[in-house]
Amino acid sequence: MLRVRKQEKDIARIIMSKNKKGQALVEFVILLPIIIMIIFIVIDLANVFYNRNKLESTADTVVEYVETNNPRISNYLKEENVRYYIKDISYNEEEITVVKKVTLVTPFSNLFFDSPYEIKTKRVMLNE
Repeated sequence: MLRVRKQEKDIARIIMSKNKKGQALVEFVILLPIIIMIIFIVIDLANVFYNRNKLESTADTVVEYVETNNPRISNYLKEENVRYYIKDISYNEEEITVVKKVTLVTPFSNLFFDSPYEIKTKRVMLNE
């Protein structure tokens, strides 16, 4: 009788250990798409922050070109793939807005953000 119960316990232990391995595989398969989406979101956010920092320095260059009426501004804008707008704030101040579009790579990111995502930065120029 003890031998039969011991064999039953051994069989139950073998079955349980196999189920745990299968359970881990099922959990991994369920969580894998979520982990991949998180990785893509981090990559997209890094791309947006990188392009925002780059746009900040581009805005300084655009302001410098606008101040000096440099004819190379159109070539520079094509290279950097940006647009700019000038808006009069007061009689001696102008606001220059520099815009760049960044394409997001995460699937379904258009549910939360517009794709391509538009980054803007502004500078105020004082005309003396």
